[in-house]
Amino acid sequence: MISAIVDGVLLLALVVTTIRMVQMHKDLRRLGSYHEDYQRIFDQTALALDGIEVSIQEINVKGAQILNALGSRMDDARDLIAEIDALTREAKRQQSVLKAELKELSKSTALMQKADRFTPTRDDLELYGGDVDPAHRSAPDSASSPQDAPVIHRGTGGPKTPTRVHKIDNTLGSPFRSVSMNQKDTF
Repeated sequence: MISAIVDGVLLLALVVTTIRMVQMHKDLRRLGSYHEDYQRIFDQTALALDGIEVSIQEINVKGAQILNALGSRMDDARDLIAEIDALTREAKRQQSVLKAELKELSKSTALMQKADRFTPTRDDLELYGGDVDPAHRSAPDSASSPQDAPVIHRGTGGPKTPTRVHKIDNTLGSPFRSVSMNQKDTF
């Protein structure tokens, strides 16, 4: 009787173990199928990572090319900016020179408008190589008006005087030239 109880307990343990083994076998099969899915997913992930690595390398190469092109464009832009700055400085300098010359010109124009008009006499006309109109050969008196002044006819008779040529200086680099009366060129 004791053996029947022990045999019953052992039989029950054997049945429980068998049932447990069958469940474990099903779990292992399901785990095996999961392992295949995991393996397939890991293989696809490795291929995707390889593609990403190739893409990153291509991006690095293209980025380096773009950076080189951009650097050369920036150098060109810096050179152009330097040229523009130099031209702007030169334009400002020339503008100040022009302003100064316009100021002097306006002063001289104002002085000419204020000064009495010069009426040449016969001696002055002969000095400058002109000829007095025969109708006005007599020397004008001090009471005569500018309408009565002699008319100068250039190149019609009179003593020929050699033409004096003066050197034109352009040392300031301005578009206007100045005539120096001190420096004479000989030809």
